[in-house]
Amino acid sequence: MPQTGQSLSIHVPGRDPEIVRIEGDGPFPLGRAPENEIVVNDSAVSRKHAEISLRGEGYWILDLKSKNGTKVNGTAIQELTHLHPGDRIEIGPCQIHFGREKEPDSSARVADTKAPGTVHAVPLAELVNAAQSPSNLKAIAATGASPQRMAQFFEGMERLGPALLAHKTMDELFQFIVDLTSDVLRSDRTVIILRGDGGQELVPMATKQRGTLAGKEIVVSRSIARRSIEDRAAILTSDAQQDERFKEQQSVIRQRINSAMCVPLWHEEEVLGVLYVDNIAAPVPYEHTDLLILTHIGHLAAVKILETKSFEELQLKRQMEEELKRAANLQQSLLPTDPLVSPPYRIAGKNIPSSDVGGDYFDFINGDAAVLTIGLGDVAGKGMPAALLMTNLHASVRAHVESEPRLPMVMARLNRSIHHAVRGDRFITLVLIAIDRKTGEVRYVNAGHNPPFLVHASGETEKLSVGGLLLGMFPEATYESAEFRMGPGDVLVLYSDGVTEARDASDDEFGEERLMAFLQKHRAMEPERLVEALIRTVHEFSNEGKPGDDVTVAVIRRD
Repeated sequence: MPQTGQSLSIHVPGRDPEIVRIEGDGPFPLGRAPENEIVVNDSAVSRKHAEISLRGEGYWILDLKSKNGTKVNGTAIQELTHLHPGDRIEIGPCQIHFGREKEPDSSARVADTKAPGTVHAVPLAELVNAAQSPSNLKAIAATGASPQRMAQFFEGMERLGPALLAHKTMDELFQFIVDLTSDVLRSDRTVIILRGDGGQELVPMATKQRGTLAGKEIVVSRSIARRSIEDRAAILTSDAQQDERFKEQQSVIRQRINSAMCVPLWHEEEVLGVLYVDNIAAPVPYEHTDLLILTHIGHLAAVKILETKSFEELQLKRQMEEELKRAANLQQSLLPTDPLVSPPYRIAGKNIPSSDVGGDYFDFINGDAAVLTIGLGDVAGKGMPAALLMTNLHASVRAHVESEPRLPMVMARLNRSIHHAVRGDRFITLVLIAIDRKTGEVRYVNAGHNPPFLVHASGETEKLSVGGLLLGMFPEATYESAEFRMGPGDVLVLYSDGVTEARDASDDEFGEERLMAFLQKHRAMEPERLVEALIRTVHEFSNEGKPGDDVTVAVIRRD
C-alpha cells in the first residue's frame, strides 16, 4: 500500500528543529529559497537543492545538481534514491530526518567503574592557548591535523558563536548543545553532564544519538568524567578497545567505543560538568583538532548555561515580584480604605507593609447588631507565608465575630483553628475591641499583642493588656476580657510593633514612651489625621523610605 504522507524533522545548526509534513505525490522541492515546499535556510544548501516525490510504494529523493551535494545516511547520492522511515538526509551541516517527527528518546547514566590506569589528559590552558588567535595556526598544524580537520575546526568555531546567541530555556539549551556538538563533530553519541548540588553527583541533562544507536542507553565512565572535572583537562582516546589508558574502564570496553572525548564545561575557574562524545567503530578516530573544537564548545556552552541561568533567575525574580504586587493589591483590598463613621464613634486605620506583602492585619466590622468590632493583629514572619496567614485571619475573624458575641470565645476558636493550620510553627498576635453603640460599653481581648493606648480627653493614658497568650501556640489556651467606657474626646489607638520597634540611626527604638507622648500631644486630632501623623513620625524617626517592619495603626475616637 503506497504511503500517503511523511514528516521531515529539519535540523539546522543555530535554529530550533522544525517539523514539515508532506502529503500526496509531490514533487516537493527542497532548498534555501523561500518558494520551496521544504525550506532549509542555511548557506550550505542551494536555492534549489533536491526534490522529494512519491513513486510507487514510497518516497524518493533526487539531488538537483546542487553545489554541496546530498547524502543519505552518510552516502552521497548520484541518482534517484529510495527513502525509508528513519533515514538521515545530510546537506552540509544540516540534517533532515525522514519519517520521524521526534528523535527516539535515549537516556544516559554515569557508572562507577574501576579506577583507570594512566589517562592521557590535556590541560585546558594548553588547548586554549593553542587556538586563541589565527596567529597560532602553526601551533594547531603542529599537532598533525590535516588541512581538512583544520578547516573543520575554524568552520566549527565560526558557527558556534552565532548559534548560541538566541535565548532558549535551560532544557532547550541542553538539547541544543548536544545537537550542535553532534553536528559539528559527527559524533555517534553525545551527552552533556552537570554537577549536582555539592558538586559530587553527576547528572546527565541531555543526549544525542545517531542512526541505529538512537534510543539506547549511554553509559559514561564516572572516572573519566571526574578526571576531566577535577583536573580541568580534556581527555581523548583514539581507540578505546586497544588503548591502555582505558583498559580498566569496563563500561567503555563493553560498548565497543573506538574513539571518545570528554571535556569540561568551563568558564574561568568554574567547571559546571562535562561534555562527552564518542564514535562506535569510527572509520577515522578523533584527533587533537577535534579535542580543540570540543573544548571550545565546552567553554561557550558553559558561558551560555551560566548566562541562561542568570536570565531565568532574573525572569523568575521579576515574575515573583509581579505576583507579589498582585498579592499585595489583593491583600490591601481586604483592609479598610475609608474611615468608619458610626456616631458618636469615628474610626480610621492604615497599613504600610515593609515589603510588597505583609503580615499585619486590621479590620472594622460593622455588624447588623449594635456592636462595632475593631481588630488589629500581626502574623509572625514576612512575605507570602505571612500574607497568606493574614488573609486567612481576616476571613476567620469576620466569621467568628458574626456568630459569637463573646470575645473570649471568639479568641479561643481562632486560636484552635490557627494552631491546626500552622501546627505551632507560626503565631499571631491579635487584639479585638467590641463597642456596644447603645450602651457605650467597650470590651476587649488582647492575645499577646502590643497593648493599645486609651488616651482620655484629659491626657490620662491607660494600656489595654488583659487577654491571654498569642494565637497558634497552644490549642487549649483560654482568654479573658475586660471592659471600660470611652468618654467624649477619648481616643483609643491600636498599633503593630512596627511602630514601637522602629529604630533610628543610633539603633534607639521609637518605643512606648515616645508613642505615649505623641498621642497625648495630638489626642485632639481627627482619627484620619492622627493615623497619618503617627506613621509619618515613625518614618521620620527611622529615616527610611520603607519601614523595617510592617506599620499598622487604627484610631477610634468618641466625639
